[in-house]
Amino acid sequence: MDHKGLMTTVAAVCALLLAAAPSAGFSRRPPEPAHVPGKVVVRFQSDVSVERAEEIISTEGAEVGQVVRRTGVYLVLLPEGADVQEAVTRFSAHPEVLYARPESRAEPLEER
Repeated sequence: MDHKGLMTTVAAVCALLLAAAPSAGFSRRPPEPAHVPGKVVVRFQSDVSVERAEEIISTEGAEVGQVVRRTGVYLVLLPEGADVQEAVTRFSAHPEVLYARPESRAEPLEER
């Protein structure tokens, strides 16, 4: 088979594979969000007590999932269906909070 015939065959096989993809169970799903739904990382100022941090988290209708106490970093579990970006905005509005960010799929809870 010459080069042109080989290229034609390869193109035909690719076209058949692409045409068969939907029936073979392949689907085009939207990409997963970069953050973990329902989880926010919140870091409090160093002088904020554990009690006050937990009070703020509770006031926002959330609960503590995990804590790195020496750095004041909390993994916060949001209520079912809560909007992560909205929660980040609400937590960030507290003067005791250094930062709030979505829990990243790529970066698990860490000390910053």
